[in-house]
Amino acid sequence: MGSLNLSSAVHVLPCPNCRETINTSVRQCPYCSALIDPAAAEVSAAATSRISAACSDASVLKIMAWMLVPFFFLQIVPFLGLAGVGGLLFLRVAIPAMAIRWWIRFGSIKTDDPDFVRAKRIAIIIGILTLLDLVDVIPLHGCA
Repeated sequence: MGSLNLSSAVHVLPCPNCRETINTSVRQCPYCSALIDPAAAEVSAAATSRISAACSDASVLKIMAWMLVPFFFLQIVPFLGLAGVGGLLFLRVAIPAMAIRWWIRFGSIKTDDPDFVRAKRIAIIIGILTLLDLVDVIPLHGCA
């Protein structure tokens, strides 16, 4: 049975010539036959992995923001109102924390990748809405 060696892990990257997705184990692109430099491939694969993580985290942030709506309406349902209040309180803390975390980890990435551009737009919108909520312009808590 082979051992798990993290240094020999295979990662994905776009071919520098045709932009098709290939992995770091190939030395020649199977689509366009361009030669792949192993060192450059590892650098490109790391960047691709970081962009993918940014897109994934932005997606989670968007889902968390949309979950504010059901928790808000859950407050008026008998016996479930406490779950709605708890969910809103949790999300009012977790969403700003996740937005700040996203900007710290991924805000400095410079790329023209359309998925990253979309992820950055999501982070900007959620960040602005979170800022407005924190200064109570948008009342996301139950009226007393």
